[in-house]
Amino acid sequence: MPVRAWVGLTLLIGLGALSLLAGRVFPEVLASTCPLGHDPTHPDRTVCELAFGGLWVSLAIGLAAGALSTGMGLFVAAVARLSGGALERWVMRLADAFFALPDVLVVMVLQLAGQSLVDAGAGAGLGPFGLMVVSLALVGWAGPARMFRNRLDTLEGQEFIAASRALGGTGPHVLRVHLWPSLRPFVLAVFLSRLPAAILAESTVSFFGIARMEPMSLGRYLGTSYAALIYEGGSRVVIPAWLLLVLLVLGASLASQALAARTRRA
Repeated sequence: MPVRAWVGLTLLIGLGALSLLAGRVFPEVLASTCPLGHDPTHPDRTVCELAFGGLWVSLAIGLAAGALSTGMGLFVAAVARLSGGALERWVMRLADAFFALPDVLVVMVLQLAGQSLVDAGAGAGLGPFGLMVVSLALVGWAGPARMFRNRLDTLEGQEFIAASRALGGTGPHVLRVHLWPSLRPFVLAVFLSRLPAAILAESTVSFFGIARMEPMSLGRYLGTSYAALIYEGGSRVVIPAWLLLVLLVLGASLASQALAARTRRA
């Protein structure tokens, strides 16, 4: 695996594991030994509790939304390729239409609609976390679907696929036995490529106060604590959360770019 991928994965796994341990398993450590002191907008909590403790929430949302949108895109692309003909063209046109939509704006609309349903008792048991993951997946499946469809189209042009079909291999057999092993590294690269987009979209929506994430993600913490800048030394409250968010997105971007480059060379 390329060095960039290892650096990215180390950032993701290391930050996520440390945040989960400090924020959920040993929260008293962040509460008692934080060098940044208390957040003036949340007097009962330290900056370390809120910023570092919220990182694992943002990462968990990104992982869940990335996995769901990647799975949906793979399913749509596989069905389209197996069907072929007019159905494939219409499915991919639908994916193109979804891909053209502004992600953040659509997620905001879905969040407001979902919260209204939850408040009315018709939210199907979805809490803030589940609602955000579903919202991100509903706007994020189109990109993976287009990439998987193009990748399958390229793989199907190889000679061993033509030979398998000439020997009587059916579409599902060719997909399962011959295409899937070559597609797996690409699936991982696409999944990792969805992480930065999902994390940034959630952070943006939460920053504007539309999502009700509890415990607070990095985006919601930044949105609720931005007023700390009016206090003397308020930058100590905002800058750590911004830095953690940048490192989180950087780790996912490095890993996805390195794996994508490797799959293109394969």
